[in-house]
Amino acid sequence: MYLSRIPLDVSKRKTQIALAAPSKFHGAIEAAFSEKQDRNLWRIDNLRGITYLLILSSARPDLNDIAEQFGQRGNPGETKSYENLLNRIRKGTVWHFRLVANPTYSVRKEDGRGKVTAHTVERYQLEWLQRQSEKKGFQILPDSTNVVESVWKIFRKKDMDKKVRLLEVAYEGWLKVEDVEIFKKTLVNGIGREKAYGMGLLTIAGERS
Repeated sequence: MYLSRIPLDVSKRKTQIALAAPSKFHGAIEAAFSEKQDRNLWRIDNLRGITYLLILSSARPDLNDIAEQFGQRGNPGETKSYENLLNRIRKGTVWHFRLVANPTYSVRKEDGRGKVTAHTVERYQLEWLQRQSEKKGFQILPDSTNVVESVWKIFRKKDMDKKVRLLEVAYEGWLKVEDVEIFKKTLVNGIGREKAYGMGLLTIAGERS
């Protein structure tokens, strides 16, 4: 596994469009691999005033075209192995985490089919993450997690006239690893829906003793 990080130039028109319409980033990321990948997770992060594109992939990407379209001049980004981090994970370890996800629930319609609906209230967004954690190999530490951003993304997918509306929710907090193998799969495979559009990537850092 590889984790790539590309600093974005938010003054570029292409970057501004892609930040509003994540299908643009999705297409550029897919094109960064010589062969189709089974799983690519990605998200946008803001750190110390810089906006980054993060990509987690099973193969090493070619970042040149992404950097040319959306990146800062002279800074093509970097790619590092993710295995060292995965190998450090132990049962009971505590980590600071960040997750951008699409928390949803299903509403049954009159015809019996379910309609996927976004959780727009912070309380229910946090409850959604708590339920996910119980299945994904980790435990949220009490009173440690916050919703730091909740933003609607409204855009058109390629060759579609109808607009897509997705709620992007960013969480930060502390978690405890309960099941090592399940948790590693969670890091690699992501959480929730709409992974193609910048959601689902859970990252950890700052292990706490």
